[in-house]
Amino acid sequence: MTNDTSINRYVGTALFALTCAVFLLLVLRNTGLHPTVFADEYFYSKFSRLLPLSDSAIPNYLYLELYRFTNYCGGGFLECAKILNALFFVAAAPFIYLTAKTVTNNITALVVAFLAVTSPLNSYTAYFMPESLYFLGFWIFTWCLLRTNIANKGVSWNWACIGTVYGFTALIKPHSLFFAPAILVYILYLGYKDKECSIADSAKTILIFSAAAATVKILIGYALAGASGITLFGSFYGSVAQSTTLDADRYFELTWLTVKSLWGHLLALTILYGIPLTVATTLFVRQFSSKTSSNSLDRLSILSILLIFNLILVVALFTAWVANSSSYESPYRLHMRYYNFALPLLYIIAAGAISINHTCKQSYLRYLAGGIIFVLSGYALYTGMTPYAPTAVDSPELRGIHANTTVFLIYGGVSLLAWLLWPRRGQDSVKIYLYVALPFFVIVSAVNITQDQRYRLIPDADDKAGLFTKQYLPAEDLSKVVVVGSEPVGLFRAAFHLDNPKASIEVIPRDSAYDISKLPNDKEWALIIGNHPLPKNTFHQISMYGFTLARAKGTNTIDFRKFSWPGVISKTLGLAHAEPWGTWSLGRIVTLEFATPLPEKFDVRLIARAYGPNVNKDFVASVGESVSRFSLNSTEQQEKVLSFTNPKRSKTLRIFVPVPTSPKSLGTGPDDRQLGIGLVEISVQSK
Repeated sequence: MTNDTSINRYVGTALFALTCAVFLLLVLRNTGLHPTVFADEYFYSKFSRLLPLSDSAIPNYLYLELYRFTNYCGGGFLECAKILNALFFVAAAPFIYLTAKTVTNNITALVVAFLAVTSPLNSYTAYFMPESLYFLGFWIFTWCLLRTNIANKGVSWNWACIGTVYGFTALIKPHSLFFAPAILVYILYLGYKDKECSIADSAKTILIFSAAAATVKILIGYALAGASGITLFGSFYGSVAQSTTLDADRYFELTWLTVKSLWGHLLALTILYGIPLTVATTLFVRQFSSKTSSNSLDRLSILSILLIFNLILVVALFTAWVANSSSYESPYRLHMRYYNFALPLLYIIAAGAISINHTCKQSYLRYLAGGIIFVLSGYALYTGMTPYAPTAVDSPELRGIHANTTVFLIYGGVSLLAWLLWPRRGQDSVKIYLYVALPFFVIVSAVNITQDQRYRLIPDADDKAGLFTKQYLPAEDLSKVVVVGSEPVGLFRAAFHLDNPKASIEVIPRDSAYDISKLPNDKEWALIIGNHPLPKNTFHQISMYGFTLARAKGTNTIDFRKFSWPGVISKTLGLAHAEPWGTWSLGRIVTLEFATPLPEKFDVRLIARAYGPNVNKDFVASVGESVSRFSLNSTEQQEKVLSFTNPKRSKTLRIFVPVPTSPKSLGTGPDDRQLGIGLVEISVQSK
């Protein structure tokens, strides 16, 4: 007894230390990974960082506002987002621990919390997405929900608080609204099991919970996004819901596709979580088929079954709705990420089931539940989940063990062994799952998912296209870029790196030519990814492996407030860095080498000013053998027109400064640069 007390005293310290260790490991693992999930990461970055919240098409206003902080990281915004993700994700560990402690001892609760944050769920910390913050919000909500009964004193305040937390989770991701039916049924269940509770009490509780949630969702949404924030699902999700017309044939098709999707999710759950699912199902049926009072494990099992299967049904309907709408959507795509934040509930159920007596009057329930799940799991193991194809993003849990056939068979074999023990030796069965199968699953899946993610350390052609364009073009020109290609995912990836909300995307057929002359009026550049030939008379293009950056038309004006002029100037010498007004010359000669030969006869319209002793002195401008002299009689900017003949079609314009002078030599400051002429703008006008 003394030893147990001594151990429990250090559980809090151990939890903190393990949480910090996991945080550091996640930060190290995620560092350097390029963005992966598109178009999700593109939209979350765009709406959180580049646009006002009122313009956001998705109503994740609390998430968007918090992640606006990553703008302070400049070009490192993605790395900052991943650090925040890791912090929010591991912050859920104490709430998982507190939830688990209601059904098991402190040590086992600690183990469960550790397994939860080291599970494949932590793969979402590598993406610019709200999953990590939502994971924290969900587990705060779950902890609050499970510790409250309808008949508690101060019930109104308790349920108002729970509704408030729920409202906040809906502001992180509106997907919380999808499991509202499960929460309402759970409240009714609490009233059903409480002899002191009437139907009116349950109705009052539902009303308080719903009112608090709606108030938070609406008021905080309005505070963050104005009138646009008064919405349930936002314009994006609303448009998805309205994008398909329904007739009798479509209803039949949707039903069949939903069944296909449901079947895949059931197979995945049974092969991954068969034992705790069997326990939860048994307790669920027993609770609703008898009038026995409920304990913490009963309530946890009821909530888990309601939540998970509510969400699976929603996910299956969504999958059926979008199936075959693009090459990426199919009824065999398992979108487990829309409910896997709740799956650690099954870890906790397994932990709680170790200490209970699995014999009950309705023993047939154990045989029936175990038998059904055994058959489903065996079928999943036999077929290898064919034709369902788990991915590291959609279903990291399944992908983690499915990536290697041997691992999949070993895990499935251990799970089936546990099921064979279930009818007669329930506790031993649960122990095998919790202490053998689950740690094996977490370790192996962590390795496999990490390997899947590590390939994103190396930028692909889409990344390189976006990164190159971001560095090559002036910031002002990024809004004038259209990203063109045949693969939408790659286009969004390149656009993510451009990091400009006005850069647009255009999808064209594979290997088709692209007519750059048809760019919209507000666009000048096309970033073309893939094999898409351009017209021969394209003004300017840079071709690299996998992509081409092309300019539709040239400009005859050089704005010296910019630092570069792609497609116009190929080389400069004798210029300082650009300033808000223009650029100073450095030294005796300014050299501007144009990308294309200058006309045979042309004028140069020059806007400039002289520095210090260069006022009223003769500057000399030359193109080839043609020379033009001019003077600037004031330190304020002036306009000059210089004429040149250029029979040899030279590309180089030089300006000779009469008296390069530093501010330091004049005693006006510490600047020792040799200044002479301040260039504001130059334009070339052919005669």
